Amino acid sequence: MKRNGLRNNKITINKINNMSIEEVRNRFKEDIDALTYFEQLRWGNKTHCAYCQSEKVSARQIDNRFHCSSCRKTFSVTAGTFLHGSKIPLKGWLYAFASISNTTGRFSIRQLQKDINVSYTTAWQMYQDIKKLLPDLNKENIVAGNMFDYMCRKAIAVTGEKKTEVVTEPLAVLV
Repeated sequence: MKRNGLRNNKITINKINNMSIEEVRNRFKEDIDALTYFEQLRWGNKTHCAYCQSEKVSARQIDNRFHCSSCRKTFSVTAGTFLHGSKIPLKGWLYAFASISNTTGRFSIRQLQKDINVSYTTAWQMYQDIKKLLPDLNKENIVAGNMFDYMCRKAIAVTGEKKTEVVTEPLAVLV
């Protein structure tokens, strides 16, 4: 079914065992597939406003954003989450989660760079960001086969942290 020019895929969300890069490529062929997957993880079948929690939300627009009729804000599935503001497509993050969850021993940032076709610096930063998601890894007793699922759910969980603006003071003028 198409809605506003976009496919409306319904993906059943169960716990997904670790997926290889190839399995991620096969399951999430287009960016809209990854978007729909994260929408199902975050909201299930009923979308809520990311700001006021209202259910008076429009269908996903052509720019992949929703519009809330209550607070009149637009938002995407990543609003208020670990993935908010990222320029990496959601499919790229899924590749990174798959790559990291299937690693035994040392992780190769060069391999991640090749897998998702980004610069070394971007791959390194993604790896550092993902490591921040996993500080409580041992506390949560994750079953070994569900690392990919855990990372996806953790990434889309609302963080509640507001990004602080950097205030720069004007330079003093020498007279």
